Amino acid sequence: MADDDEDDRFLVKSVFDTNWQDCEVVFAVDGADLLERLDQSDRRPALILLDLNMPRMDGFAALRHIRANPAYRSIPVIIFTTSSAPEHIMLAYELGANSFLTKPSSFSGLSQLIHQVRLFWLDLARVPANVISPSLP
Repeated sequence: MADDDEDDRFLVKSVFDTNWQDCEVVFAVDGADLLERLDQSDRRPALILLDLNMPRMDGFAALRHIRANPAYRSIPVIIFTTSSAPEHIMLAYELGANSFLTKPSSFSGLSQLIHQVRLFWLDLARVPANVISPSLP
């Protein structure tokens, strides 16, 4: 997760720590920090949650870099921001975001949203396609 807001990082960590201790959540404070961490790690994340408004490098610039790099291009990127501006949503999808989610204002809303993200982007992604939609004989 790349987010400059310490409270948001703490809340997301709390949701994962409470519900899914098997998930390792790594935090970056902005887009530049995210790209540095990707470059320095020998492991590829299963998912990136990306805020838009951050110092040094915003989420749009980070998304451009991620989609331009063949090593990171296939990592699902979910924009996770307070913005719900139509122009931000359109630009995020034009740049290759997989999803655009507006941060909820309550902890219970955040917990529900993170649960849905985990179910769709992490849990279902691990299930073989023939289990989700078996082929007919």
